[in-house]
Amino acid sequence: MVESSSTGADHPPRTVGSREREPLADGRFEALVDEYGRLVLNVALRILGDADAACDVHQEVFLAIWRRWESYDGRTNWRPYLYRTAVRKAIEHAKRLKRAPHTLENQDIPGEEEVPGSRMRAAELREKLLACLAQMPQRQADVFVLSRLEGLSHEEIAEALGCSNATVRVHLHRAMRRLSRELSDYLT
Repeated sequence: MVESSSTGADHPPRTVGSREREPLADGRFEALVDEYGRLVLNVALRILGDADAACDVHQEVFLAIWRRWESYDGRTNWRPYLYRTAVRKAIEHAKRLKRAPHTLENQDIPGEEEVPGSRMRAAELREKLLACLAQMPQRQADVFVLSRLEGLSHEEIAEALGCSNATVRVHLHRAMRRLSRELSDYLT
């Protein structure tokens, strides 16, 4: 029996019951979701600040893996791969929704001496930051999000992105320099 693929020619039809083509046949896909699902959901939630949007990203990440399951081998290092994929999908999702990463919203905590218009200015800053992240080279945006929003160390980022610590430092420096230049009106 063959299932038809809803995505047409992009993905070949799966043969039901075929162990090498069916992600659920041996339980490996389910084990992957069980082991790393919370990590993907937490990354998306910290970036987006919305549980429903984070669930959408969670589904997008694992659906993409499901669709390409046969291309993965037993040597895939899932933790760094899923970190990187979750960050990218969350940024893409935020761009589609025109939302800034949630963790920046938390930095605008109103106090007794709140400056008039500060909430509006913070909202403008969030929009500008999101626009800058969208225009930034993907690796720079990934490093910035993993470092500044996720709080990962350079070593953890290097492992997640499959690069050296020096490369992480260079990308973070370039991202910070670019953001400093682009956001200078908001940082004075």
